Amino acid sequence: MLTLIMQILQERRFCGRNTADSLKRELIYKLAIGDATRSQLVNSLPRDLSKCDQLQEILDRVAVYSNPSGFNQGMYSLHWAFWKDLDLYHPRWNSRDLQVAEERYLRFCGVSAMTTQLPRWTKIYPPLEGVARIATCRVTLQIIRAVLFYSVFTDKFTESRAPDGILMTALHLLSLALDIYLQLNGSSGMECHIGDSDSMLAFACEEISESLNYVAGKQSLLSLLVALLRMHRQENKKSYLESSNCSFSPLIESLLRKFAEVDSQCMTKLQELVPEMVSHLSKSTSNGDRTTSSSASDGELHKAKAREKQAAILAKMKAEQSKFLSSITSAADDDSKSDSEMSNSDAEHETEGDVQQSCSLCHDTTSKSSLSFLILLQKSRILSFVDRGPPSWDRWSDKEQGSIPTNRVTYQSGSNASSSSSGLASQLLQLTENPVVEFTNNEQGQSSEVSVILEFVKSRFPSVRSNEAPSASSNDRHNTAYDLETLEEDMYICIHKEMNDNSLISSFQKDEISSGAESSPENGRGAESDILGKYIVALSSEASENSLASQKINSNRGLTESTLQPLFYDGFGPLDCDGIYLSSCGHAVHQGCLDRYLSSLKERYVQRSLFEGAHNVDPDQGEFLCPVCRRLANSILPAVNGTFQKAGKLPRTATVDQVHALGSPSASNKATCSLLLQQGLSLLKTAAKVVRRSDFFEAFSLHRKERTIRNLEPVSRVLSKMYFSKKHDRFLGSPRLSHPIILWDTLKYSLMSTEISARSGKNSMAANYTLASLYKEFNSSSEFIFSLLLRVVQNLSSTNSLHALQRFRGLQLLAESICSGVSFDYRSTKHKQEDDLLRILKHDDKEALYPDIQFWNQASDPILARDPFSSLMWVLFCLPCPFMSCEESLLSLIHLFYVVSVVQAVISCCRKQDYDISELGSHHCLITDVYGALGGFDCARWYFISNDIYQSCHIKEMIRRLSFPYLRRCALLWKLLKSSATSPFCDRDTIWESFHVTTDMMDTTESNSVELNEVQELETMFKIPPIDVILEDELSRSFALKWVHHFQKAYEACSFQNVFYCNPAVPFKLMTLPHAYQDLLQRYVKQCCPDCKTVLDEPALCLLCGRLCSQSRKTCCSESGCTAHVMTCGAGTGVFLLIRRTTILLQRCAQQAPWPSPYLDVFGEEDIEMHRGKPLYLNEERYAALSYMVASHGLDRSSKVIGQTTIGAVFMV
Repeated sequence: MLTLIMQILQERRFCGRNTADSLKRELIYKLAIGDATRSQLVNSLPRDLSKCDQLQEILDRVAVYSNPSGFNQGMYSLHWAFWKDLDLYHPRWNSRDLQVAEERYLRFCGVSAMTTQLPRWTKIYPPLEGVARIATCRVTLQIIRAVLFYSVFTDKFTESRAPDGILMTALHLLSLALDIYLQLNGSSGMECHIGDSDSMLAFACEEISESLNYVAGKQSLLSLLVALLRMHRQENKKSYLESSNCSFSPLIESLLRKFAEVDSQCMTKLQELVPEMVSHLSKSTSNGDRTTSSSASDGELHKAKAREKQAAILAKMKAEQSKFLSSITSAADDDSKSDSEMSNSDAEHETEGDVQQSCSLCHDTTSKSSLSFLILLQKSRILSFVDRGPPSWDRWSDKEQGSIPTNRVTYQSGSNASSSSSGLASQLLQLTENPVVEFTNNEQGQSSEVSVILEFVKSRFPSVRSNEAPSASSNDRHNTAYDLETLEEDMYICIHKEMNDNSLISSFQKDEISSGAESSPENGRGAESDILGKYIVALSSEASENSLASQKINSNRGLTESTLQPLFYDGFGPLDCDGIYLSSCGHAVHQGCLDRYLSSLKERYVQRSLFEGAHNVDPDQGEFLCPVCRRLANSILPAVNGTFQKAGKLPRTATVDQVHALGSPSASNKATCSLLLQQGLSLLKTAAKVVRRSDFFEAFSLHRKERTIRNLEPVSRVLSKMYFSKKHDRFLGSPRLSHPIILWDTLKYSLMSTEISARSGKNSMAANYTLASLYKEFNSSSEFIFSLLLRVVQNLSSTNSLHALQRFRGLQLLAESICSGVSFDYRSTKHKQEDDLLRILKHDDKEALYPDIQFWNQASDPILARDPFSSLMWVLFCLPCPFMSCEESLLSLIHLFYVVSVVQAVISCCRKQDYDISELGSHHCLITDVYGALGGFDCARWYFISNDIYQSCHIKEMIRRLSFPYLRRCALLWKLLKSSATSPFCDRDTIWESFHVTTDMMDTTESNSVELNEVQELETMFKIPPIDVILEDELSRSFALKWVHHFQKAYEACSFQNVFYCNPAVPFKLMTLPHAYQDLLQRYVKQCCPDCKTVLDEPALCLLCGRLCSQSRKTCCSESGCTAHVMTCGAGTGVFLLIRRTTILLQRCAQQAPWPSPYLDVFGEEDIEMHRGKPLYLNEERYAALSYMVASHGLDRSSKVIGQTTIGAVFMV
């Protein structure tokens, strides 16, 4: 009833407010509940107000507009200055909305709305002025007095007849009555009477007789207010914490102050009731602000005491929890003490070291078990999408935009490898005789190793089991076995010593320049066969130790010997994507804890019970949610200790830890920069020579056992399943499956993908080329986990002789391809010894090339046929591990492959035939040499493709732009090698100190000047000389011709099925969409299915390739379904625009999640299913946010996406 009286007194919708004021009041009412879009505000208004012409003007005045971004639409929020106009007695309030509005008022204004937003009397139409007497009449005042009485004199054990809500309304009504009395009395000069004779102030002092049910004595309105004030003050002091968001004390004090101000009789009465309060009230009369501040200070004091009390309780609870955990783990620590002492020898390689983390499942900080970090491995095709460029909406074609070309090279054997079964036995007999004899005659071969090779061949080819090993003189040498880490350190020292020999460098330079494109690798063939022989020996030893693997191999031999089919080579890497991207949330777990957790999830999944992430994870694929942040994960990476290379055993050369001069102002003098191509070539040639030395070779015979990192099996299993999906079971048990190669390839692709994601702006379609943004992208998500993966690969590579032999053979193949311009032709018979050994390995399985053969084939490819950064990464992988810490060697290799990128850029520019070579003014530079060497050779016209070469740009500037991606990736690699991140959440404020970079973000436009400025900064950082120096360098020109001839020979001998993209640093973009949605709707809404040729009911446009798919499942065109399309288009990742709904569908394999529409109206609102019929326009900020999320592989890292993800069907990875 009191609320109804308040609404009658205050409502002015039709009796005092004009249209503008009413509209303002309604907008404040709606925005006080929460932020809203324009359509929501318009729909909430009464019909007459929603058609007001002043709507937008008033809305802009009372609200603040925020632009749409991400999931958020264009929203209006209440301006802070208009919170004071909030009407707590609006007739359309409900209890829930009113509570929300009070909480928002407290959050924005810092005070309670109930104590500050007191009702005020406003102007009303003259015929209705008598309504004011409702508030000042005697009956209303009696009701108020009754509420105060029941609130003060209520038994504690019974329910109050005047709860806080009613009491607050009564106080508000009393405040309004006083305001009416003051306004009417001041305006008319006449006192407003209550009834006939008694005034309102007299009623305040009027006492009522004692009740029979209460021992209250004589009470008046003022005495009840005083008693109520004392009661609430006492309760606040006892509890130190107020029970509600507001306090009655300030409101009651303000009412008493008003009574004292307007009437001396009331002042006298209050002096009698509370003498101590009179002085306080009198001071308040002279200085009200001081009273308010004093009251506020008292409230702050109570809150501070409450916080102290809560902190003490929490500290006590934490101490009890720690005591409980210590009592539980004490017994376990005693039992595991002996085990921990036994494992101290391996602690250097298997503990988490400096990483101060605790298990996210058991939270046991005292556990001795090693930790592993949760990671997510996902297939990716970002590189292919960037190279190909975004599709366009107005050039839709299934044939042109439905296929996804990749940067993969396919070689197909030109010879017919099929043979009859009758001739196979004789071939195998000759195959096993020649290499064994020749390997025996080699000075590095040992009779025991020859026997091992023969046994290896017999186990795989039963038809030659009758052959005996040829006799050979025994060569017993007693050498002491030493660790592979020490071996690689000795190799590193030996390589540097030979490189420092002036006579070697001088002869190398003279020989290389004079030889031009001709070179003969005959001298190194014996070393290649030696490494292959050692590799077969190590392989047979590994296989013999694993009886299960041996039985599995033998069970498939019959199939191998039946027929020999031609094998297809597609380079090393996953067959159905560009690579595997690694990401991590940074939380760690124990392997045992994770196994129990996954077992529990799998059990509940099988029983169809509810489990964590049931709506968005597939336990059959090993997926689960992080127990801390709820991000997706599917494997773990063990934490390892140590840096990239031990110090103290290296020669006195610069290391990556000493790179303070790199990129500093002192290093920016171009006159001191020289091309380090000669040093890089010398490094490769010397390293290939040193790894085949006899003293190093014997160490591989003595080193058999490997020291592996624990907890590496889960990530190896997931990666091998992604790399070799169809032959996962065949390769998983084979010792020829090199986990370091797979992990290194994952690291390489992750670095390249990180560089691509850094090109895109998070809220802008413009490119972002700054070095600061590149490092920021790397530091924010990838630095620690990439650094950890690098340490894991290094530990694995230096602890297994089989892996070391794979690397060193790859090093020799890379050196021959780069330094001599020659590839090993595995199908020729020019080099019989090596060819026979290779055939033994290749015929080990007829259905597929093993990963080691794929890796070696890729290493022997023409250097121009591969991405220069990928080649740099593989060279670093094959070199002895200490080279990763050597600045001088790393810089020389960066210069070497920068020249490779320049040659590729020159070929791409020559392909366009838009540049006039005569403009260069010199006929003795690398550009004219390459242009002349290509001549009428047509391979460059279709193999080297660039979509962003502009004739308006000078050819030298274009070459620098095309080499820009290589330099950016080298900057990421350099930062990774010098990374000091010891935990995923460490302080990264000091990681910029080694680089002289600009932290201010530049204007991210695609202008050539901005891009070339960033190129110049990277060239200065890596001490690369100007482009003119490189183009005129004799050694660069000589090797450019050699590499071109090498590529031409490989092209003539093999068929290159795919293309190589040489593009500048363009950002990743989704499909180019029209500005108006009407254009897109008219083009695609009536398009037919490419398979069944019927109009699609729910058309979905793939924004990655431009193909029109169907969201609904149809048996007649299953390939056009969204779920099936994402497996062939985006390697499991899909982004679709639902034409009829205007929204986005995000898909990852079988998981689907909605994303807001990129098309909004002029007020930033969506129009789902086009119900409102408003014109929609492309919002570039929201579309850029979507593009960045796809480019950064963020579909599985966004909490908003994961929270709305559902599983539609199950697909295998």
